[in-house]
Amino acid sequence: MHGKVKKGRKGVVPIIAVAVLVAVAFLTTGIFSAEINKVLSSPAPEDITVQELVLMKHYGYAYFKITLQSNCDRMLSLKVDLIGEDGTAAATIEGVSLAPRGSVTVDSSGIFGNKFFVGNGYAVKVSGDLGVSYLAECKGVEFSRNKLILLAIQELNGTLGGSGVTNSSALLAGAEETAIRLGIPYEKVTTMSRWFSILANPPQGSIVVNPFGSVTPAPSSGVNSPESFLRNLSYIIGNYSWTWIHVAGKPFSIISDGENSRRLTSDSGIEWFFGTSHVVVSRSNAPEELQECVLTDSDGNSLRYFLTVTSFRDLPGSMRFGYPIVIPPSSYPTAKFVFYEKDTNKNEVQTAAASLFIGSGYYVYWGGPSNYFSEYETGSLSLMLALYTNLR
Repeated sequence: MHGKVKKGRKGVVPIIAVAVLVAVAFLTTGIFSAEINKVLSSPAPEDITVQELVLMKHYGYAYFKITLQSNCDRMLSLKVDLIGEDGTAAATIEGVSLAPRGSVTVDSSGIFGNKFFVGNGYAVKVSGDLGVSYLAECKGVEFSRNKLILLAIQELNGTLGGSGVTNSSALLAGAEETAIRLGIPYEKVTTMSRWFSILANPPQGSIVVNPFGSVTPAPSSGVNSPESFLRNLSYIIGNYSWTWIHVAGKPFSIISDGENSRRLTSDSGIEWFFGTSHVVVSRSNAPEELQECVLTDSDGNSLRYFLTVTSFRDLPGSMRFGYPIVIPPSSYPTAKFVFYEKDTNKNEVQTAAASLFIGSGYYVYWGGPSNYFSEYETGSLSLMLALYTNLR
């Protein structure tokens, strides 16, 4: 991150505009407690005092400013380090000159990702001619501190035939780079064994991106007993407040442990998952375009606005999806948001992008890369829909 030095300034530097969607305060974690302890045990000397100290976060973007006042009669050459979440310097500003009895303001801004979390305290270290330590509290807004789980399981690469996804890596990259930009902590799960351990000990509030379309990673017992596995997955999502993101293809139609795969008939997989027999996933040759349904709400915080946070291009008014999902409106599951739908005049609603309730969690469905979006864009967009679902 690049820092700026403004000499002799005591005024307030304009801080980034904050469009407050959510602001949550959290206690300091132990990740950087060693640096915090150093600050508390090494108070600032009277030779230098702080006139202003600001750390603001707007999603993944952060702004830092500190104004130092000299109380001594000599020129000081200093360096300022802002210590991040991992205990290392997230921003360094070098070449700071502090005149005798003068003041200097330094600042730094940019995409810091999850280097800082709102509500946490972070160490500020001034070194050079004098060594000084301070503590800055991060304020502002962020999307989420719940872990994002990106399924990047190498063993599944050979199982994607007929999955509805031609490039799972591009889809995953779209979700990952969006998470980095927004400052969301994430884990890339690259092995089946790690995925099985997560299923065995589910963390609360996780968001899971499955970039493999129709293919769902499962232990060998899940391949042998797919109904039991899918009902248990639904239980985990509903009871541990997970958000499951499905992109492309027929959901839950192929269960695979990386070595063996089982293709399910009809739409039995998604019916087991939802616990209902009234779910149909239509084929890609459906001739009708699905019209925009709900892209705005009464208070103006629309999905379109939400997407501007990542500079995502605008959504079209109508678009053709590969695999829409059909659920009679009176049947479980109920929808929180439906973004594209078509009234078939047969007491049915055909959807393509939807957020559905699963107990205390959500199932987020984006019906696959279309003629409007690449797989990279689809990965980014599906994650944004999941975040929108959790916050709205």
